[in-house]
Amino acid sequence: MAGLHIRIQSIDETPRPFQLVSDAAFWEGMRTAFRDREAELVEPFVAEVEAYRLGMRLLFRGRITGTGRFLCSRCGEPIAIAFSEPLELLLEPAQNPASIPEGGIELDAEDLELGRYAGDELDFAPVIQEIVALAWPVQPLCSEDCAGLCPICGAVRSRQVCSCETRQTTRPFAGLGRLLEESGKKVRRGT
Repeated sequence: MAGLHIRIQSIDETPRPFQLVSDAAFWEGMRTAFRDREAELVEPFVAEVEAYRLGMRLLFRGRITGTGRFLCSRCGEPIAIAFSEPLELLLEPAQNPASIPEGGIELDAEDLELGRYAGDELDFAPVIQEIVALAWPVQPLCSEDCAGLCPICGAVRSRQVCSCETRQTTRPFAGLGRLLEESGKKVRRGT
């Protein structure tokens, strides 16, 4: 993840652009953290930021972009989802540099736009990971009106029409009622 670091001495009072590019290991960490084995990286995460000093404080403004391929949570078809998230971060020097984790940045627990820094180099991997985590799709959908799969034959309803008959029950817990009835019969029979 060497592409996600900025040396503090390269930041001065004049705004300067930086481009931070993630690698495959960063994506692997994201997939693992969200237990999404099917997710694939299409375009790496790139943070294009402008950085400058405000006295001892460091200000970063920009955007994080990238594209991942996910499976639709209804039909299972692969879909590409583009991320484009703002990044704004104000860092103050740490009062106790020993308390700052390796990487030189500690984000505020309640406000991800504030934090503290220490050391000579800043690792933006945790910052980008936090921002992408908030944008990570919980239930990716190929479209809002995705009809999903046929429960009988498994056909993808958005691509093909099947002739399976599905009965709608008027009671949402009808299946649970049948299970309770069946288990009551087994108990009475002694099985």
